[in-house]
Amino acid sequence: MGVTMSKKSKKEYLEKMRIRYAGRSGKKGKTVLIDEFCEVTGHDRKYGIKLLTRNRGVEGSGGARGRPKTYGEGELSVLKEIWFLAEQPCGKRLSPVLPMWLKSYKKRNGKLGYGVEKKLKEISPAQIDRLLGPTKTQNPNRRIRTPKSNQALKAVTPIRAESWDVHEPGWIEADTVAHCGGSMNGSFIWSLSMTDIFSGWTEIRSVWNRGQHGVCERFEQIEADLPFQIKGVDTDNGGEFLNWHFHSYFKERLESVELTRSRPYHKNDQAHIEQKNYTHVRQLLGYDRLDNEDLVEVTNELLVKWSLWNNLYCSTMKQIEKRREGSRQIRKHEKHPKPPCERLIEHRESIGQKSKVKVLRELYKASDPIEMKEEIEKGLRKIYKLVNQIKAKKGEEEATAVGIGNPLRYAPGNSNPNSREKKQKKPKTKRATVSSKLSQPAAA
Repeated sequence: MGVTMSKKSKKEYLEKMRIRYAGRSGKKGKTVLIDEFCEVTGHDRKYGIKLLTRNRGVEGSGGARGRPKTYGEGELSVLKEIWFLAEQPCGKRLSPVLPMWLKSYKKRNGKLGYGVEKKLKEISPAQIDRLLGPTKTQNPNRRIRTPKSNQALKAVTPIRAESWDVHEPGWIEADTVAHCGGSMNGSFIWSLSMTDIFSGWTEIRSVWNRGQHGVCERFEQIEADLPFQIKGVDTDNGGEFLNWHFHSYFKERLESVELTRSRPYHKNDQAHIEQKNYTHVRQLLGYDRLDNEDLVEVTNELLVKWSLWNNLYCSTMKQIEKRREGSRQIRKHEKHPKPPCERLIEHRESIGQKSKVKVLRELYKASDPIEMKEEIEKGLRKIYKLVNQIKAKKGEEEATAVGIGNPLRYAPGNSNPNSREKKQKKPKTKRATVSSKLSQPAAA
């Protein structure tokens, strides 16, 4: 076994060799030094070259050399602003719609800097993720328990556990999201969400306490706004769906709608809508408690605009293949993500009505993503302003109920519980113990 060098010796030897390597010119001379360095230290040749050329660990060095940065602060600032406006999608979803966003961005902020627009149009999805990596944060997903369902309807509602294989719009998944603030006690607002498997078209509506009548009423509003006809609805086992009112709404019509349900405690059976519950509901309204009925219609108006904005301007990645190789499950997605509206226009024959396709095209061309986003932000500020007012009002009522804020609470004769004045101590009495009782003389 050969003698090995210590770390200190290697560091001293490396500093000497760097000086010699920097002063040596010519390929042959440098090759001799590299051979000598690798033989003495035992390093791999490529690693030895990096140590000698990049000046690692040497004070006053210029750092690692390489290609200059392609994207500077100008590109990053524009990309970051558009990314926030587009609700922070991943690079693969942002890349196909970035030219459309740049067009709207230039309309509002004027021409971009020299070369900035060209670079952003040519940027790859992976580079988008790399540039925005330091800005991204992870939000914890909080679990909310589900309510009990109607056991009688489970026998007549078949389970759908296999993957969706549809080639036309109209097959949807539906679910509800509780805005309870972590406590299921009392009454509060729920969000009813549905997504189309084929196109990714997603609609969100708010409902108070997700009662049978309220959920069906919101579903009727969603169905009226859809650019296609519903053919099948897949839900979980919640009581808002497994009830006879909801069942008769879809079954008692000329063209019956197929109703299916997922397996209990298998969220992956509804992977499409579970994903939308976070990206379309939680990222907008968060996890706060919305327990005032006056907020229902205001929230519903916001969710209508929010749903349309997502369907027009936010691209989705559609899975085109899934296979298993041994223990690995391999999924393939389409190379060019598209917004749901664009996907429906391209497959206009599946919609069936030319008037709806025409409306989609006109809506897609006439609207502006940044203007719509500003309206959504205004609506969101309005909602949380009302939430804060309601909280403040509740705080005043609770304070009055316990005496806080009452001008007569410290009137003469009333004691202040928070006063620092010393209270008179009661004389201590000696506690009678068993031994003291036994020591006392017996009564005559």
